[in-house]
Amino acid sequence: MLERLDGLLAEVARSNAFQRDRLERIEVRSLDGLRQIAAVDKDDLLRDQHAHPPFGRNLTYPLERYVHLHQTSGTSGSTLRVLDTQEDWAWWRACLREVFEAAGVGPTDLVALAYSFGPYIQFWASYEGADAVGANRIALGGMDSVQRLETIREYAATTLVCTPSYAIRLAKVADQKGLLDALSSVRKIICTGEPGASLPAVRAQIETLWEACCFDHAGLSEVGAFGYPCADGGGVHVNEREFIVEIVAPGSEDPVADGEVGELIVTAIGRTGFPAVRYRTGDVVECCERRCPAGHTDRWLPGGILGRTDDMVVIRGMNVFPSAIEQVLREFDELGEFRITFYSEPSAMDEVKVEVELEQPRQGRAIQARLRTRLGLRVRIVPLQPGVLPAPSGKARRVVDLRTMPPRRLSRDGRQN
Repeated sequence: MLERLDGLLAEVARSNAFQRDRLERIEVRSLDGLRQIAAVDKDDLLRDQHAHPPFGRNLTYPLERYVHLHQTSGTSGSTLRVLDTQEDWAWWRACLREVFEAAGVGPTDLVALAYSFGPYIQFWASYEGADAVGANRIALGGMDSVQRLETIREYAATTLVCTPSYAIRLAKVADQKGLLDALSSVRKIICTGEPGASLPAVRAQIETLWEACCFDHAGLSEVGAFGYPCADGGGVHVNEREFIVEIVAPGSEDPVADGEVGELIVTAIGRTGFPAVRYRTGDVVECCERRCPAGHTDRWLPGGILGRTDDMVVIRGMNVFPSAIEQVLREFDELGEFRITFYSEPSAMDEVKVEVELEQPRQGRAIQARLRTRLGLRVRIVPLQPGVLPAPSGKARRVVDLRTMPPRRLSRDGRQN
């Protein structure tokens, strides 16, 4: 691993203008020595692309070497453009192969890809990963939910790939439209794109609705597919043959202790054309030093991606992740869509409101009580009739921040600002 890292750093330092200043006069003699290199994040890459449009300077080779262009979804800010060479795209394919192999997908499977056919990485990488394990694939882009269900039924697809929100949505549409038989052939569901599939309540709901196994995996356009599912213990494993990871306190460079949550910093060893060297992902994970139940050697993230640092807000002194609220909500049956709103009262106190579609409005009090117990925070529950809130078709956008004061985030020195 150290030899491959040395080769990556030498290649990048020689011809990548964005990375050169970070790597100059730094000699990494051990994996721990990576910490000499200052971490960068998406904002750093965005500033560089704004200053040097359209692709920025994080390019190791001339433009003619690049054959794939994708962009981030922009759900947490501006859109970042990401380029890959043919060699790097082959590396992407190999990383996704590990994801599909870990989920037990192979030549006898037909994989239904419930993503739009657009500039975002999820569809393209999943298509390549399924091909790498010899599975057949059917693209469901350009279809509404009913058409997707009818196609899954017609071809008897065995595997579904989508966001966890959409897996739940698709099953509920099947129930509403009399298409429950479309679910019967699907035995495996592979989720990505948002936190959720590793949350026990979300995973259990997906598996109950589909009567299928639910698997999570993790990756970013600017980093690669760094996490593959753990079939035995849930969550994901870091692919440590291709990625070096650190878990640090959000806003700092300080490693967190076993059992604590922190931000994931990733170095992609096999990606040279658009390198990710000590990239601060914004993903929040639990630092776990123990092995998974099967004893796999790769680092285990039992909760998968718990949330994102830019999703975390501070309400009356308490750190709140939307994913923690979702975990509680999914523990209740007959729950529809929901929307989380952070807002300020005239007294300048910050509050949390959750609008939730409930078949039985009386459940609102039980949800409120459980959230208070779990979060140590009063959350206002607003019951709604089913069908009031918009249903997600891709990455769910369920959080609204209406606070009058600027959101309090963690700065890089670890202080709130």
